[in-house]
Amino acid sequence: MTRIAVALVLVAAMAAGAIWWLRAPEQSGPLPTPPRVLAHADAPSPTQPAPPESPATRKLAELRALSESVRNGTFVIAIRAAGFVCEDVIGADQAAPDAPAWRARCRDLRAYILRVDDAGALAIEPTVPYWDSVVVPVSGPQGSPPQRLNPPDLLQPREPQR
Repeated sequence: MTRIAVALVLVAAMAAGAIWWLRAPEQSGPLPTPPRVLAHADAPSPTQPAPPESPATRKLAELRALSESVRNGTFVIAIRAAGFVCEDVIGADQAAPDAPAWRARCRDLRAYILRVDDAGALAIEPTVPYWDSVVVPVSGPQGSPPQRLNPPDLLQPREPQR
C-alpha cells in the first residue's frame, strides 16, 4: 500500500508542476529599449523636410514597380490613346535603369518611344524599328546577284503586273 501512496503523491506533484508551468505568465516590466543607432551622414536631417516628390518621379516609380506584362499593357493603352496603331507591345526596353523613357516594340513591327514628361504624363513618339536588309531571290540569268529591298518597300502594296 505504501508504494501506491508514493506513486499517487508523485503523480499529484507532477500534475501540480505541469499546471504551474502552463499557467499564464506574470506581467513583466517593459522590454528593454534597443540601442540607438547614429544617423548616416547622407541621410536627411529630421529638421530638413524632404523635397516634395514631382509628378514625373511618382509616375516613374509607379511604372518601374509594375510587372513587365502590366507595364506593356499600360504602354499599349497609352499608344492607342495617343492615336497611334499598336496591336500589342511585345517588349519594352530602357536605355539605362534610371532613364525616364522606354522603347516599346509592337507585334505589328511598329516601335514607339514612351517618355515621362515633367507633368507625369506619357509622351509617345513613333520611331523607326531596327531593320536589316532583306535578300529577295529574283528569277533571272544564272549568276545574277540577288536583289536587296528595304523592308518598308516590302510592306507597301504593289501594282499588279500586266
